[in-house]
Amino acid sequence: MSLKKSGADYARHEIRQMAGYVPGRQPLPGSKTVKLNTNESPFSPSPAVIQALSQVLANSDLLRRYPDPQSLELRRVAAALVGCSADQVIAGNGSDELLRILLDTFVEEGEQVAFFSPSYSLYPVLTRIRGGSAKILPLFQDGALYQPQLDGIKLFFLTSPNAPLGFSFSNDYIRQMAENLDGILVVDEAYADFALENALPLINELDNLVILRTLSKSYGLASLRVGLGFAGAALINELDKVRDSYNLDRLAQVGARAALADQAYLQKTVALVIQERQRLTSDLQEMGFTVEPSQTNFIFVTPPDGCAADTLYSDLEKAGILVRYFSDPQLSHGLRITIGTRDEMDQLIIVIKELMAS
Repeated sequence: MSLKKSGADYARHEIRQMAGYVPGRQPLPGSKTVKLNTNESPFSPSPAVIQALSQVLANSDLLRRYPDPQSLELRRVAAALVGCSADQVIAGNGSDELLRILLDTFVEEGEQVAFFSPSYSLYPVLTRIRGGSAKILPLFQDGALYQPQLDGIKLFFLTSPNAPLGFSFSNDYIRQMAENLDGILVVDEAYADFALENALPLINELDNLVILRTLSKSYGLASLRVGLGFAGAALINELDKVRDSYNLDRLAQVGARAALADQAYLQKTVALVIQERQRLTSDLQEMGFTVEPSQTNFIFVTPPDGCAADTLYSDLEKAGILVRYFSDPQLSHGLRITIGTRDEMDQLIIVIKELMAS
């Protein structure tokens, strides 16, 4: 008679040994918390999105049918916006699904998947799930961006602009990395709409380059979970074989198309975020904070001497303001703060001033 097993005993050894990804805290609906910890847009999506979703919800015949399994109209809208063809675009259930598809498509068990540290902490989790070998590289060396040796790397995740620090890699750096890599370079551009430069112009130049975008940040559609991947048609064709059928529901496809079509609204809200980013940076610097230069919708800040980041994080939480604190030794000296509305930024500054004075 065999001994009774626990649920974990049935899992793969690799899964039992690993820790899962821990997302930022989500307050309960209706909470009065000022939420500045997960880099969502402080603004509602375009009114065109609400109108488009309402039309779908009013048509029960649409709801009972499967959505387009290829998200073709969404891909056409995205392609026209970027200046490529629809067969160079793949749509996913958030860019996180596209990360998983990339690993499943290109990485054999034991092959190396590389990324800088610090960067998106989901990369090592997905790599271990896939059975790849994570190669974690330092972001800086001798005060400059690290120039890694790329031999033997099958897939490289490059977050640009970097999260959680906020700076962008130049297209020259990205081009050089792709040319030196005998594998796939994935540039994760979740925050590119807030940056001065992006790598989309390189997809027709480099046949091993994949660019990822999300509509969760600048477009205010975090709840709909829509990600887009851009690459040469040959790469997209392989990725599409791995994609789940009907991976993007009808509401997500319709809402995303409407959001992409309203570029005037995007430009207006992005400009407001950048304006508040600059104002918050200036105000915090006047209080003695060190603020990393940012091309995103967040800033990474180090409090002045005598004010520990973890203590400030806890005090802000008690005051009803959520920011992001990382226990990673590389980041534990600072806080990542999402840019919110003007009123939210005013409230944050008032509370920080009160805490610094006490």
